[in-house]
Formats: sequence, C-alpha cells, structure tokens
Amino acid sequence: MDHHNRYGARRAMAAPGFDKLANDGKQGRMRKTLTKSDQTRAQIIEGALRALSQTGVIGTTTRKIAAEAGVQLATLHYQFDSKSALLVAVLESLVNDITARIRQHRVAEGDNLDESIERFIHGVWRSITETKELQIVQYELTLYALREGAEWLAERQYESYLRLYREELANATLESGSLSPAACDSLARFILAGVDGLILQELAKPNRARSKRGIEVLIIATKTYARQLTSQD
Repeated sequence: MDHHNRYGARRAMAAPGFDKLANDGKQGRMRKTLTKSDQTRAQIIEGALRALSQTGVIGTTTRKIAAEAGVQLATLHYQFDSKSALLVAVLESLVNDITARIRQHRVAEGDNLDESIERFIHGVWRSITETKELQIVQYELTLYALREGAEWLAERQYESYLRLYREELANATLESGSLSPAACDSLARFILAGVDGLILQELAKPNRARSKRGIEVLIIATKTYARQLTSQD
C-alpha cells in the first residue's frame, strides 16, 4: 500500500489555520470556487488546527475536531478516512500557510548579498513570531508523521521550506549573479538549520531579547558563509 492510500485517497485543500486567516480577502475569493465538499474539508482542517492548538495531538479527538469545525462527526469521517489522514492534511495545510506568510516578506530584487540575507532572515523571523501556536502544532504533527510511517510528509515539509529559501535567495541576487544554484542551496540549508534551532529555543524558554540576539548572530554567520561560498564559485 502506498503512502497516499494509507492516509486516504482524499487530499485536503490548503486552508488557513485560524479564523483571522480565513477572513483574508484572497482566501475568500478562492473559497467561492470550491465545491461544497471542498469547503467542508477546509472547515474541518480549520477546526482541527484550533483543537490542536488547545490540546495537542494526543489530547485531540475527532469528536473535538468536529465540534470545533461545527460539523457532525459522521461528516468528518466521510471526508477523512481516519484521524491520521486528517492530521496529515492539516500538516500539509499548515506548511502552505507558513510559507505563504514568509513570502509576504519577500526580499527586493537587486539588493546586494549582505542586505538580502539580513532582510530575508528578519522577514522569516517576523513571520515565525506571528505564528507561535502554529509552530508548536507543526512540530507536533511532524513528529506524529514520522511515528506513523509518513516520513515522506516530513521530508516534503522540510523540502518546501528549503525550496522557498532557495528561491528567495536566488531572486534577491538575480541581477548580480553572486550566488550559484549550489551556493543558494547550501546557504538555504544553513539558514533553515539556524532558524529551526532558534524556534525550538524560543518555544522551550521564551526570551525575545535573547532570540533577537540569536537572529543577529545568525545573520552575521550567514553573511560570512555566503562570502566563503561566493569565493569558491
């Protein structure tokens, strides 16, 4: 049985995590084009996110998700073959939401390399601090996917962020050509590793001043690494 069948053939539409995202104008226009079934699935995913943010993966039941989504339990089970199928769909949706937020802080094309790195990392960190609850849910779901044999999803999640980071770095240095594709990939992995560490540190023991210092150190280290990469190309 392949991983798609194991978690149900139905795939979730990308949906925002909380009500304030659901009210976004662009999302509203998209919803008008969805079928009633798609809207119900998106509604269930939103309810699942709210439930997960309150009680975590272990404490969240399908009954609680149905209540949060405002649907009958039978409707939830009709749309999703199992709790695992629903949680996998939620993680996919969550990654889409977070990457969309990061894209809102897109680096301007034509900046020099140091400025691009600084603006990009600051933008990433701003998007993360705006979504603390989503970050916690995302880590829980990633571990759940790994335990449930859905390593493919955890890998795709990681690759989604890597691809986004590579694209932003490549876009920012398009005119200068200062970073090769290989250098963009190496730099993206370096930034992602640093940001992940800072996220876990902030979630475990919140201290914004310390995290701000950590981000500035990451920026300096990334600039140094970028110069090393450009000298090797």
